[in-house]
Amino acid sequence: MNFPVGTVLFKGEVPFDLVLAHQKLFDQKFNGYLIQTITGHFIEEGVLFFREGEITGAVVECLAIASTIKGSEALDYFFNQTKGVGFYQCVELTRSQVDLITAFDEKLLAPKIVLKDLPKMIPTAFLPKFERTSEKKSALDAYGLGELK
Repeated sequence: MNFPVGTVLFKGEVPFDLVLAHQKLFDQKFNGYLIQTITGHFIEEGVLFFREGEITGAVVECLAIASTIKGSEALDYFFNQTKGVGFYQCVELTRSQVDLITAFDEKLLAPKIVLKDLPKMIPTAFLPKFERTSEKKSALDAYGLGELK
């Protein structure tokens, strides 16, 4: 993923307390993003965007299986990742930069999340959500003769 580089406010290891981090960012009226990289079965990367301290968007990516998920669906993946193993960084941007990111890709936008509801949305343990599909094609399929099996 390629987003503007800003000032790294804090960083650490995953798992971490997203509720506490969100409260801190909400109080600061933070503009920027929280990016995390999870290692394990696959390497996953997730980004949570903030505008004036509120979560405004999300994107999660797993390059090994060429999968990118954006918006409200990505929130579940991101929240799950906070219980994985890896590292994260909190990167501050200007409000205009955050607005430009979401304007150029509106699929990133997520519904408003009330801070008190956040703990209910975060799982208690990491569950791998990305799976490699094992589609085996026969030699006949390669020649368009798959029906002859």
